[in-house]
Amino acid sequence: MPIPQSNSLFVEQAGKPVLENGARYGIDRTFSPPPPEKTMTKTEILAALKNLTAEERLEIIETASRMMREEIEEKAQRKVERKRRLRAAAEAAVPLYEPGGPLHDLWSPDSEPYFDSEEEYLNAGVETNA
Repeated sequence: MPIPQSNSLFVEQAGKPVLENGARYGIDRTFSPPPPEKTMTKTEILAALKNLTAEERLEIIETASRMMREEIEEKAQRKVERKRRLRAAAEAAVPLYEPGGPLHDLWSPDSEPYFDSEEEYLNAGVETNA
């Protein structure tokens, strides 16, 4: 049996945690997720703020402000990155639609019609199993 480290209550042996006394327990019995953190309502936050000093309230306002600025900046960065990726994808697709490209005939005004007649075009609806 492995020797437990002094700063650890558990060691791994054969896939199951082993307590220092040698007992084995499945992961689900030894590790439980922490309870969910309670989220305060706006009313609870405002009530709690009344119990703080002016300096503590100012510190909270500054922290909340910083968090909001970071969120706004992250959102702007995500928007710029998304726009960059879309532009790159569009630019990469251009050669496909140029003369000689595999999709040129689909969109070229010079290409032949896909359907032999307008009636065939109108009757080419999508069939469903519904």
